[in-house]
Amino acid sequence: MNRKKLLKRFLIIALPIFLIMLSCDLISKHLLDSSMQVGQTSSFLPGFIDIVIVHNEGSAWGMFAGMNGVFIFLTFVFIGILVWYTLSENVVHPLYHVALGLILAGSIGNMIDRIAFGYVRDFLHFEFWPTFPVFNIADVCLTIGVGAFVVFIILMIVKHFKNKNGEQNDERNNHT
Repeated sequence: MNRKKLLKRFLIIALPIFLIMLSCDLISKHLLDSSMQVGQTSSFLPGFIDIVIVHNEGSAWGMFAGMNGVFIFLTFVFIGILVWYTLSENVVHPLYHVALGLILAGSIGNMIDRIAFGYVRDFLHFEFWPTFPVFNIADVCLTIGVGAFVVFIILMIVKHFKNKNGEQNDERNNHT
């Protein structure tokens, strides 16, 4: 029964989010990469976000540059763990599937860049925060997806403790 519900949640929530966001990431990268040069800047939302074409060979702020193979390997491992957890725990909570779709889109979007180009194509930059790293739609997906996953975990912990306290109260009421 839970496997059917799991598959339904995946197909209705996670898969569409994954496909839409991965497409947005790859299309935006392709359009900007083919129309602008590395280092070129263009205003997008004046005073808020501009477009700056960067080829990032590392992670945020270019840390760990030259470790592309490690990032690809870790992405495969992380996706494997995520899929295993989803299947083994039969997670059907809608928030989890939103997080799953976003995390998969972000992870795979950047992994495709790493495999195809040897770097990640970044282009979004906060004008008001010049030291913040340039990022892309995949990074936004990962950030929001991980945030949603953390909220999901907190909700599950709260639910667990509420259930545990409810059982303890039931035991106390049965002994009186």
